[in-house]
Amino acid sequence: MSRSIGIDLGTTYSCVIHRSPEHGEVVVESADGKELTPSVVYFASDGSVLVGDRAKDHLADDAENVVVGIKRQMGRQFPLSYHGNEFTPEAISGVILRRLAEDAAAALSVSAAELSAVVTVPAYFGVGEREATFAAASIAGVRCMELLAEPVAAAYAYGLADEPHLTSLVYDLGGGTFDVAVVGMHAGRPRVWAVDGDTQLGGLDWDARIEDLLWEQVEQLEDGSDLRYDDEVMGLIGAASEMLKRRLTTHSAVTERVYLHGRTLELAVSRDDFERVSEDLVLRSLETVDRVRAAASAAGAPPVDQVLLVGGSTRMPMVRRSLETRCELPVKLADPDKAVARGAAVLAEQLADAAVPRLGPAEVRPGAGGVTRITSVLPKSLGVLTHSSGEPLREEPYVHHVLKANTPLPIIGFEHLVATVVDAQDRARIQIYEQAGVRESIEPGDNRLLLEGEILGIPARPAGSPVRLRISV
Repeated sequence: MSRSIGIDLGTTYSCVIHRSPEHGEVVVESADGKELTPSVVYFASDGSVLVGDRAKDHLADDAENVVVGIKRQMGRQFPLSYHGNEFTPEAISGVILRRLAEDAAAALSVSAAELSAVVTVPAYFGVGEREATFAAASIAGVRCMELLAEPVAAAYAYGLADEPHLTSLVYDLGGGTFDVAVVGMHAGRPRVWAVDGDTQLGGLDWDARIEDLLWEQVEQLEDGSDLRYDDEVMGLIGAASEMLKRRLTTHSAVTERVYLHGRTLELAVSRDDFERVSEDLVLRSLETVDRVRAAASAAGAPPVDQVLLVGGSTRMPMVRRSLETRCELPVKLADPDKAVARGAAVLAEQLADAAVPRLGPAEVRPGAGGVTRITSVLPKSLGVLTHSSGEPLREEPYVHHVLKANTPLPIIGFEHLVATVVDAQDRARIQIYEQAGVRESIEPGDNRLLLEGEILGIPARPAGSPVRLRISV
């Protein structure tokens, strides 16, 4: 019998939840007895591999063989080498997913092969990152029913599909990535109006600002400059920064004792100093909020009624305070660490009940079976590489974005006309690009090549004759 689970595969922490009529909601605990599993992998010299808290413990004594934040490298050619072996980002993520699946199987008294999962990804992940995540699930042996955008998962968790009168802004600040989405109703159905985000912004960046404050204190020691290059000390400072950040959510000032080579050092950080050095990070997120609200408004969305906070990093008081000031709306925070996994579990249960067949990364579609779906949108614009002999000011090929970001999904058979460039042209090479930056750019180098191929058998016609492309997403 298949068991459905929702997996929040986070940058810093991951969470697994199972929902069913007979069990209700079950938050899967790790082998260490915790509901959140650090997304950390340790490669030991004897060939063994540790995941979670036990892997994280080695940051203090063998940091160079510990992998942290691999989610930020998904979809990139970024192999890492440990003890003479190379690992791709999806292989390392696969190690984490395998451990999560094993923990879920043990908790539910089934084999890992009997599990069916909805795995979440940042809404602003492009095709490459999504395919890498799906590959990681395959490497782990996890049957992935669907890849679900994290803000959409949060919308399921908050029950937005059942609140037709509200339009919500979901602000999802996790450990390593940031997403924001406007979710509401259109024509009687729940939908995402717009998404935006930053896959290189998250709690890790706030940790780094605390690390800077701690190093300022360490460098006051007589041998402080030498300690900068001590792997053990670097690991201790890194671990202390996360603990201090967590405690600063409820205290105005905190102190952490760190043991440095036989001596005890008390490191103190005030919330005021922390907020001062990380103010630019909050402003960076608010710029994204402004963009997504403008995009949603341009798409015809009603005014936003409320802000929903998701992700453990939203516990920082500066985040809520800044959003209340900027948006002038009610800001709600409810169990941010588990909201994404909970929403994934809600959808996983419905998909399993509807007996929806396995979906690949490019086959995700709304409206399957009897499931109440929240219609999502295209996160980034897609374009066709264009050579234009008719435009003398554009001698070099450029990317013509034909499908704009925030176009509702699915997109079936979108038609775009291109033209032949020489007489009797019998074939054409087509290259599809995805927007890589915050804004569209016609420069090929500012976009990511998604796929390319040739159209063969074009009838002999004069140059400039139309060729019809059909694109489905």
